[in-house]
Amino acid sequence: MKIAAPSFVKKVTDALRGAGYSAYLVGGCVRDSLLGEIPHDYDVATNALPEEMKRAFSGFRTVETGIEHGTLTVISDGEPVEVTTFRIDGEYSDGRHPDGVRFTDGIEPDLSRRDFTVNAMAYSDGEGLIDLFGGEEHLRQKLIACVGEPDERFGEDGLRVLRALRFASRLDFTVEEKTAESVRRSVSLLMRVSAERIYSELTRLLVGPGAARIMREFPCVIGAVTDVPEDAVIRAADAADKTEKDHITRLALLFAEADLDRDGTAERMRKLKTSRADREDAAAALRLSAEPLPDAPPAMRRLLGAVGAITVRRAADIRSSRGDRTAKDAAALAEEILSRGDPVKISDLAVKGGDIRSVLPVEGKEIGEVLEKLLFLVTEEKVKNDRDDLLAAAKEMK
Repeated sequence: MKIAAPSFVKKVTDALRGAGYSAYLVGGCVRDSLLGEIPHDYDVATNALPEEMKRAFSGFRTVETGIEHGTLTVISDGEPVEVTTFRIDGEYSDGRHPDGVRFTDGIEPDLSRRDFTVNAMAYSDGEGLIDLFGGEEHLRQKLIACVGEPDERFGEDGLRVLRALRFASRLDFTVEEKTAESVRRSVSLLMRVSAERIYSELTRLLVGPGAARIMREFPCVIGAVTDVPEDAVIRAADAADKTEKDHITRLALLFAEADLDRDGTAERMRKLKTSRADREDAAAALRLSAEPLPDAPPAMRRLLGAVGAITVRRAADIRSSRGDRTAKDAAALAEEILSRGDPVKISDLAVKGGDIRSVLPVEGKEIGEVLEKLLFLVTEEKVKNDRDDLLAAAKEMK
């Protein structure tokens, strides 16, 4: 088989080979190409040492993103390509990062240090696919398996426990039995990993096509990183099958099944070092999903104006997934209102502050009060969202 890399990548590999060094596509770009997907990024491995790479790429803009570990980011036609010297990792005394690396001449030792077989393949036009650990066959079998002994791989970097599940979710693969057993044994290793790294993997896991199945199969892992009981994870998994692939919705589901209120949700998300926006979004969806959604257009317009369409959609998704048969009707009503362009916020009105000043002797916050009253009249369908009608209604106000 042949992998046709884009021209910006070929310029990078050509520069290395033109300088007398080897160049291989490695990792995710090989995996995705074999799956028939377009890679999101490209990594290149080479026998060129860091200083030799710098000379080979003298005609490119480069960024020393990890030069001490042999990694240089090359900007080719405006696109970044990571180029790394073949290396062997040293000991992982902190269970997260190698204490050091040793550069090597061959691709084989470099591939043997990688996490999963589907990520441990390399490709070059001259040699074709280099697959030492059965990654291509595992792609056909839809399996995620560690390179070598799983306990060793997870012991090197505890985040790999969650990465295995993230790949299985994203690709909708099964975790190979020996690797799965090690995942369950190695949950405690995640406690040595930064919350930011855990949250990054968790959010990608939750939106994968295999997310609900992975949650059911590994509730001990999901429960450990979210501080949610395993039985709540399983209930959330059953509900997640019926929701959109949205990480905020699925996090809110986890916390809802654990009977957490807004404060409890915020506390769990703070532990995960999430952004303030994600914390507020999850809490808003959870709070709104606690009660039935309105079934009358005026009330739904007011709700959309107050919390926004995304929060309404998430709350409806959560309620529907937990058996509320009215939630889909509420969601449909919200979409109908939005598609019609009904005003739900002051900024949607056909008049502005200057229009109000032209017909009433008001200034400052009084203008805002008039606009709020006009919005209420429009959402209640008592006045049309028409400039003349709105100004006539404003004139009648004291």
